[in-house]
Amino acid sequence: MSTFSSFKGPEWNFRIFATRPILVKAKNDHLRKVAAIDLLTNLPFAFEVTKDVSVKKVEAEKRFSATLKVYTSKNVEDVESEYAEFFEVLDVDQKFEDFVKAYWMYPNHVGFELTEIELL
Repeated sequence: MSTFSSFKGPEWNFRIFATRPILVKAKNDHLRKVAAIDLLTNLPFAFEVTKDVSVKKVEAEKRFSATLKVYTSKNVEDVESEYAEFFEVLDVDQKFEDFVKAYWMYPNHVGFELTEIELL
């Protein structure tokens, strides 16, 4: 069974790389999913752990420097028209926190994928 990546393919756009300090709150080793808090904005979000990173390195209640890829869905049919441009315009520099905020509004349209992690 392949575990990665649910964000690769024609239905997703790669948007940015971001390195952020995070606090891991919970993880599911089998699904390779993690819930964390971005320490710069204090916003919670969830991400997937790529097969290149050992999920065992990710420990709950510890602080890490995490490098993440951010993806957005190309399918924005169910996104309100005033927000659709956020997902459709790809050449605009958007901040990581903008994607986390969009994740809370449209969790099925924003994805985060962990590529590197170091204990802080």
